[in-house]
Amino acid sequence: MCVVALARNAHPDWPLILVGNRDEFHARPTAPLGHWPDGSGIVAGRDLQAGGTWLGVHRPSGRVAVVTNVRGAMPDPAKESRGALVVDMLSGYGRFADPTEADLGRFNAFNLFAVDSTARLLTNRPKPLIATLAPGVHALANEPVDASCPRADRLRAALAAVVETQAYPEGLLDTLTAESDPALFLLGDVYGTRASTLVAISATGDVHMAERRYEAGGRPGGTTALNFRIG
Repeated sequence: MCVVALARNAHPDWPLILVGNRDEFHARPTAPLGHWPDGSGIVAGRDLQAGGTWLGVHRPSGRVAVVTNVRGAMPDPAKESRGALVVDMLSGYGRFADPTEADLGRFNAFNLFAVDSTARLLTNRPKPLIATLAPGVHALANEPVDASCPRADRLRAALAAVVETQAYPEGLLDTLTAESDPALFLLGDVYGTRASTLVAISATGDVHMAERRYEAGGRPGGTTALNFRIG
């Protein structure tokens, strides 16, 4: 993901709302949102180049995780996969299922929200940090967590308005198409917004996930909507 907002224990009907846009090269092969057939219990899109994901839900446990890249440093191909970090944290298995701050430097620059019994921010920019998030609305983008980001601020405000009015969060997918400055949706023939995703989990464990996909130039590329229950 490249801009994402999280509401945790703030909306009376949806204790967890996660929404954001994934910006990526249009040529990078990607599988759409779905239940992974490998028995992992993960529900997510999939990066077919590296094998991981940028955002997902673990159906058996209700764990949720989403990662953004951080601009300003050239990626090192020798580093561990950020998408694989999300997979380990979702599934609860693997080398980085429960990472420590000492582990975070093994990855190229990233920000990450992880939600299980608590909500946490993990980042390695400007330094490795794992912090518990208070209930409320939070946002991340491609900037280090100590830097201002108008794009993240815009999405945070949109989600905060949904929380304040106790609205149904589906309309946030339309908000994510905003192209005015600061743009949430990036148009491009080579690089741009590939998907807009919403995750909403009710107090009873009912999950609504929706993904709108886009092709080069912002052309619609399909929509997937899934409803299931945690457990």
